[in-house]
Amino acid sequence: MNKFLRNLFKKIKRIFVKKEKYKGLKEHEVLIIAHGDIDGLASASIIKRKFNDAYLITTSPRKIDMVLKDLNIHNKKIFIADLSPNESQISNIAKSLERLKENGCEIVWIDHHSWSKESMNVVSNYAKLIVENTFSATELVYKVLEVEDEISKKLVDIANDADEAKYSLEDTVNIHRALRNKRRSKAIFDLLTEGKFSHEKIIKWSKEAEEDDYRIIEHAKKVKLSYTKNGTKFAVIDLRKKDLPGNMVAKYAIQFHNLDFCIVIYSNRSVSLYRGNRSDIDLIKVARMFNGGGHPYACGCNLKLSFKSKVLSKIFGKRYIPKEIKNLIEKAIEIL
Repeated sequence: MNKFLRNLFKKIKRIFVKKEKYKGLKEHEVLIIAHGDIDGLASASIIKRKFNDAYLITTSPRKIDMVLKDLNIHNKKIFIADLSPNESQISNIAKSLERLKENGCEIVWIDHHSWSKESMNVVSNYAKLIVENTFSATELVYKVLEVEDEISKKLVDIANDADEAKYSLEDTVNIHRALRNKRRSKAIFDLLTEGKFSHEKIIKWSKEAEEDDYRIIEHAKKVKLSYTKNGTKFAVIDLRKKDLPGNMVAKYAIQFHNLDFCIVIYSNRSVSLYRGNRSDIDLIKVARMFNGGGHPYACGCNLKLSFKSKVLSKIFGKRYIPKEIKNLIEKAIEIL
């Protein structure tokens, strides 16, 4: 009975006492909202080197609107880095940015992805928006903030190496592997900010993740090959039942099978596209048809499912491929 009462009390408390979403945020002068990958964390690290009293929130392009909606802060300097909104989010993002601006917040949004003119015009009403075509967002942050020290320069090198999917630097490889567990993001962010690129924790986490490389390679070898109407060679990689990093599976699949691009299915809603050997393929035009965003060479979308697709996804789970995913694949076959 006591256990029952304790659980009941916890449920009631959760209803009436709202938990602080970002604990400790209000104590800091600067807020950084960045993508949780290498480029996002490296961008955030340079910002923190410039503004030491900074708090980090990591997120993805698909969730940036929800993060902004949850913010209840006043008179902060807010940096948003390595995040491009999907066009379907713009209306909600605009409302949040307007509220934050009215609350006395100064907002700076720095990004290197491809933006639509409409999105740029809307966001520019509430934030200082800097969008340029650089190899990484980190490179652009470094340029804008003029933080010219050796650690920041190294952060640019690592971010460029990762965002171009070269992984030619040992530090890039180790950090990328360590980040497969997203719960380590803030710890890695702190280490990158201090220039501890080869710290024992990063090496340890990298070696733990290296054990997954065999599974990644084996899955990449077995992907089914297809061709578009224009003869472009590609593969659809379904990772819904696999706990594997899609960008790495795509990278190896491209190498093993000489692919021009890959479509990676992460869930019944989430799909990404990665370019392979041909530099003239613009993948983002497919992603934008489904309210997605990103780079011409790496992009994705969070598909809006019909009621039928939602019901069937609930019933059959990962065994069911929604018609929306099939439509995206068919559109890629048609135009790429």
